[in-house]
Amino acid sequence: MIFGVLAVYAALLAYGLPRPLHGASWTSRAPRLAVVMWLAAMISVVSVAVLVATLLFVPLHAIGDTLVLLVQWCGWPGHSLTISMRWTIPRVAGVVVSAAAVLRLLHVAVAVAGAGRRSRVRHRHDVRLLGRFHPALRIYILDHAGRSAFCLPGRSGGVVVTEGALRALPPAELDAVIAHERAHLAGRHHLILTATAVLARAFPAVPLFGTGHEELRRLVELTADDSAARRSAPHVVAEAVLRLAAPPAPVLGMANTAVRQRVLRLLTADPPLPRAAVAARGLIVVLLLFLPLVVTAVPALSDLGYHCS
Repeated sequence: MIFGVLAVYAALLAYGLPRPLHGASWTSRAPRLAVVMWLAAMISVVSVAVLVATLLFVPLHAIGDTLVLLVQWCGWPGHSLTISMRWTIPRVAGVVVSAAAVLRLLHVAVAVAGAGRRSRVRHRHDVRLLGRFHPALRIYILDHAGRSAFCLPGRSGGVVVTEGALRALPPAELDAVIAHERAHLAGRHHLILTATAVLARAFPAVPLFGTGHEELRRLVELTADDSAARRSAPHVVAEAVLRLAAPPAPVLGMANTAVRQRVLRLLTADPPLPRAAVAARGLIVVLLLFLPLVVTAVPALSDLGYHCS
């Protein structure tokens, strides 16, 4: 029963949630909250997959009892996990599918992480070779005629602005661009996009992962725009985005994702979500994160008195 509930729940999230969440207008008004909701949904689906795989070996009541005991202070009264090694056709099939999924995930993770590392090493090499550090602005200036600005995560990274962008941007817009890129670094957006890229490439048939990754690319830009707009005026950030996006289009940086939507959003300045709406969506995030565990613990909760007797 619980096994089926978890499977249906995961399927609804993986295939039913992406379209309405992708089309929801509120995500542009509260991009940070939308990022959290997309991530919570992905974590929820992955956690259900792990729970379902665990249920192939460990009885549901044993997992539920363990979850209940973890949040109690009454000790572990003779409780132990029961693991059955009796091999049945469903169990063998489940183990094969689970092993294939894990191997696929590891293979893609190594490929994506390796590609990202090589890209960062190449860009750091270019910056060291062709760039210089500006101590007043605390940025690296790359000797390149193109207009671009981007950030390099990591201990030896930072914000990089090309000579072309430095000449094209007025001081206020340059300040907004630097604030935008620093928001990416502070928010660890590269880690979010790397993790979701792994899921999207490993399981392309799951819309939640593919659509979610593309949405998160847009949402982290909106989040960084908001951070820059708090330091500068929104119209200054919009002008900086347009200036950097003007032909020739940059390959890297601030102005290569959802430019038109971002500029319109900054110029129209829609009001933020009401507190009640934020609270309601925050509750959804909590449910996404904890509902699988609660469902798994239901049998143990019905016998709660036993654990503290």
